Amino acid sequence: MSIRTLAAATAALVLTATGTAQAAGAVQAADDPPFAQYQEMHANCTVTHRLSDDPIVFPGLPGASHNHTFVGNPTTTANSTPQALVGGATSCEDTLDASGYWFPTLLQNGTVRLPDKPTIYYKSGVKDYRTVKPFPPGFRLVVGDARATDAAAYEGTWKCPGYTGSVFPASCPSGTSLVARLKAPSCWDGVHLDSADHKSHMAWPVRGVCPADHPVPLPMLEAKVPYPLPGGNTSGLSLASGAAYTFHYDFMNGWDAPRQAYLVGYCINGGRQCNGYGQDPE
Repeated sequence: MSIRTLAAATAALVLTATGTAQAAGAVQAADDPPFAQYQEMHANCTVTHRLSDDPIVFPGLPGASHNHTFVGNPTTTANSTPQALVGGATSCEDTLDASGYWFPTLLQNGTVRLPDKPTIYYKSGVKDYRTVKPFPPGFRLVVGDARATDAAAYEGTWKCPGYTGSVFPASCPSGTSLVARLKAPSCWDGVHLDSADHKSHMAWPVRGVCPADHPVPLPMLEAKVPYPLPGGNTSGLSLASGAAYTFHYDFMNGWDAPRQAYLVGYCINGGRQCNGYGQDPE
C-alpha cells in the first residue's frame, strides 16, 4: 500500500470515527464541552543519542543535517521510518511510545549541553477537547524553523526565573534551568502524513475550531526542554542550527496505535492530566 493510499485510508477511519461530515468543514460536537482544567498526556523521555541526522528533512542521508539531540526511540537515524519505529525500544516512561523526537543540540562555547528529561505534552488545541483524535500511523511533523532569521517571529520561548524571551537571556539564577518551549499546530488536513515543507499538512485552530481545509483535530504537541546550566551561566550559548529562535523539533510517530488511542481517549478526551505513564494522579 502506498503512503498516499495509507494516508487516505487512515483519514477515512479518523473522520468516520468523529461522526462528522467532511462538508461541515470542522470536527464539532453538538453541545459545549464540560469545563476541564486539563486535557493532556505527557511523553517524558531521556536523551538517547546525538547525530547530524534528520530522517524527516534529510531521509536516507546520514550526516546531512546539523547536529540533533534525540529522545524516545534510541534507534532513530537518517534511515528511520515511522513503521520501523513502532514496537521498538524507547527512553520514554510509556514503553509503548517508540516515537522519535529530536531537536537541535545546544552548545556553550563549543561544549554540548544536554537537557534533563524533556517533556512532549500532548494537549487539546481546540475548544472541544472531546473531538481530538490520535496521530495516524506514519505521521511526521517539523515544528519551528531551523532557518529562521527574525527573533520577533519566533513562536516559542526561552525561560528561566525572571526571564521569558525569544533569545538567550543574559543570565539565569544559579541552580535553575533554561527551558525551551514550543507549541505545534494541531489541525490535520485528514489526508497527508507529511508535506513538502513537513508543516503544511497541519494548521492552527481558528477561535478554537479547526479550519475547513484542515478539519481533523489531533493532539497539540508542546515541547518543554530544560537545560541545567552550571551557575546559571548563559554566556556562549548557541544551537547547532544557529540562534536561539531557530529552535525546532521533529516528531516521527512510533506509538503503538491502540495505546495512543486509549491515552487520547482517557487523558485528552476525558479532560484529565495524565503523567508519562498514562495515569491521572487526581
